[in-house]
Amino acid sequence: MTIKVYRFAQYPVGNDVTLSHGYATMEFIILNKLTAVPDSEMDVDPAHVDQEGRYLGLNSINPT
Repeated sequence: MTIKVYRFAQYPVGNDVTLSHGYATMEFIILNKLTAVPDSEMDVDPAHVDQEGRYLGLNSINPT
């Protein structure tokens, strides 16, 4: 099973600037009033997405 994440163009105030131009679920993007980048949809393993919906990269493991 995979989930869809999308590139976003801004990061929420108070978050690490390294999240700029990161990937996240559409729910995270909408909740944080970010702007999704068109044509950036990517299917990822849910284990590589944190509880808030940010994509952590291929080498991440979600704590259980």
